[in-house]
Amino acid sequence: MSRRRLIFLAGLLAVLGGVAFAVFFPWRQAGTTDSGAFAGAESPAGPEIVLHDVEMREIRRGEATYRLVSERATYRVIPEKVSASGVTVVLQGKRGEVVVRAPEARWDMRMGQIVLPAGGTAEDRAGWSAFVDSARISLATSVFSAPGEARLSGPGLAVAGDNLVWNWMEGKMELERPKTRVLPARALGGKG
Repeated sequence: MSRRRLIFLAGLLAVLGGVAFAVFFPWRQAGTTDSGAFAGAESPAGPEIVLHDVEMREIRRGEATYRLVSERATYRVIPEKVSASGVTVVLQGKRGEVVVRAPEARWDMRMGQIVLPAGGTAEDRAGWSAFVDSARISLATSVFSAPGEARLSGPGLAVAGDNLVWNWMEGKMELERPKTRVLPARALGGKG
């Protein structure tokens, strides 16, 4: 019986050693993994984990919890980065949640930044919404910034302009060259 156990253990160690060798040995060509679904993402450098229908939470000491919900995500272990598609990011602020939706996101967990290269939308509980072509979210400064063209809509008005800066913790928005359109029916609570 002890000989069988010894053979079993030797076989198990050989299989585990082969798996570890395949994962950690850099014999693979960069970019040959399934992570090519994230166009423009940097080549993987080291092991990565591919997840489907995932919810990830980050709790920073003394700060709010940040959530990322995604249809598909790739976590790169060594640089601590997550690339995801079909993304919803929930940002906690003093004035409630801001929900960001985007087709693609890249989260650098060391830097505390989320990049939305394909743009997206952001909405808060007060009724404000932002529509942008690309954006960067800084978790350290609680700022959602979008270079280039941006559109905002809120209770009773719509605003278009450039270079949006939204501090969701303070509830402040800045926009360069704003052009405002007043929507009186929505402001008064009517229809049309």
